Amino acid sequence: MSSSAFPPGRGPNLFILGAPKCGTTSMAAYLQQHPEVAVSEPKETRYYGPYADVASMTPEAYCESMAHKPGARYRCDATPDYLAECGTVARIVEETEQPLYIVMIREQGELAFSLHQEQRLKGIETIADFEEAWRACDARRAGKRVPVTCGDARRLSYDQRASVGRQLSEALQIIPRERIMIIEMGTLRADIAAVWEALCGFLEIEHRTDVDFTAQNLRKTIRFPILLQASAMAFRLKRRLGIRGGLGVAGALKSVAAPVARERESLSPELRAELQTFFAEDSRLLEQAMLSGPHLRVVDGKVTGQEAALV
Repeated sequence: MSSSAFPPGRGPNLFILGAPKCGTTSMAAYLQQHPEVAVSEPKETRYYGPYADVASMTPEAYCESMAHKPGARYRCDATPDYLAECGTVARIVEETEQPLYIVMIREQGELAFSLHQEQRLKGIETIADFEEAWRACDARRAGKRVPVTCGDARRLSYDQRASVGRQLSEALQIIPRERIMIIEMGTLRADIAAVWEALCGFLEIEHRTDVDFTAQNLRKTIRFPILLQASAMAFRLKRRLGIRGGLGVAGALKSVAAPVARERESLSPELRAELQTFFAEDSRLLEQAMLSGPHLRVVDGKVTGQEAALV
């Protein structure tokens, strides 16, 4: 059993562990409304990384980010990128005392596509076409075609970042399955009330019905990609110079290029079929992980799943 690296009652004991672009922002917003759950501010602390281009946070600042609800049963870190790296999960297990975990998932091809769109919105990705970016994954792992706006090439490995079946299989080697609730993204649209009731049961907290279930982090597209890339460069330069305050440059550029909510392009049938073949084994691993413990999924338009008693 691990011993906590944080003072009693201060460190995290609940993680939205993954995966990005699967409804994690909405889930954090719902949990934040419960008096027994203090979701970190900011939502994604990135305290445990895993990427090299994020600012470090002291243990004290990390604890303070979850201290805004004194006496709350859960202190939640909602950084979904943690699941992507087995070493990151191992560090969490080592430094915390048996927390609970929520893992949001979706079909891997759609996840990879959405991750690419997110990197474009952040100015990190300069290849506008997803299919081209997908085929560049190997080259980027070899250090090629990595934009200067990207401080860690692992962010652009869409094939690996979307392999949630493999990621969960690795996490389950060190985390007891009954401590993980796996939630399919589609359940939030199918029956959010049923999802919320099941999640409250998993966390053993009061089933509150006064929660605003407005969806968060809706699909967006970019007006001026080059300005977002300039904003990302300004942010990286500021971090490299050790400047923590705002200079206003990055903010101004980002404001002009602000993403707008509207429908984006979708995967072509041919590429979708290719991705399904590529992720076939990962889908099998995901199915295996899901059915082995607490989970919520959509079957014939209805939310279904199973819950396991915590031990």
